[in-house]
Amino acid sequence: MSIASNDVELIVPNQDRCGEGPIWDWRRGVLVWTDISARVVYQFDPRTGQAAVIGNDVPAGGIALSDDGGYIVAALEGMYQWSPGSKLRPLLLEHEGQKLKFNDILAAPEGRIYAGTYYWGADDRMERAGKLYLIQPDLSVEIVADGIELSNGLGLSPDLKTLYYADSTARVIRAFDVDASSGRLSRERTFVKVPSSEGLPDGLTVDAKGFVWSAQWYGSQVVRYDPDGKVERRIAMPVGQVASVEFGGPDLDELFITTAGERWESRFSPPGYDYKTIKDGGAVYRIRPGVRGKNELVATCRK
Repeated sequence: MSIASNDVELIVPNQDRCGEGPIWDWRRGVLVWTDISARVVYQFDPRTGQAAVIGNDVPAGGIALSDDGGYIVAALEGMYQWSPGSKLRPLLLEHEGQKLKFNDILAAPEGRIYAGTYYWGADDRMERAGKLYLIQPDLSVEIVADGIELSNGLGLSPDLKTLYYADSTARVIRAFDVDASSGRLSRERTFVKVPSSEGLPDGLTVDAKGFVWSAQWYGSQVVRYDPDGKVERRIAMPVGQVASVEFGGPDLDELFITTAGERWESRFSPPGYDYKTIKDGGAVYRIRPGVRGKNELVATCRK
């Protein structure tokens, strides 16, 4: 295991309450992400070094590229189609009579989508288990995984044969085999079990070599795992609540890291975690780790 010594660069000092869902929009050459709690969507243009608000009152938890040139956003209220300057168009709000409270979302081959739900109360207790849904372009829905505590990061291997899926409070990143023709999942297994001495696995991405990059909430780090689930390197971060990661930039060799400034004091922090001295977060950072990512796929789900 090597410990990376890359410099972590602060690029957007905004104090996001919960900066999540970063996605590299290769069509426009910008990073797009959401402040979930503030219901604001931002973009950052590496060519100018400028960040801007592109959406207000947009309930985005996760963001995927849409084939209409805009985005598909997943939120606690359901799934919507959205473009900057336009109104939200509901796509999927419930399934089998249950309201869909989504977190992360991932566009998949053939225009499909994977999206996970979670159901938590104000007392930080799970009200019922979440599920992972496979959503086809015609908006037909299938449950492909169940029993999820706190649904989070999703990513596909470069050959599109393996799906990775983080369940944060269970401290696990799962792996599944993907059926190319249908998108259905099989052979569920534990890819990584994160020890209680570390943070919670939050957002994730997969690089061009098939290594998984995982943001660790409470962990003050980003961890890169090899395809066998072994730690290959750790990127130390100056804040504790590291929320998500995404490769981008013209050459896909920049790793963007979102963080959260709204403190979550919970029973899930590692032993000895000091809320008073560890900075929570809220800014967006960038590193150049010496490896490349891959372009995100585009979803075609629409009414």
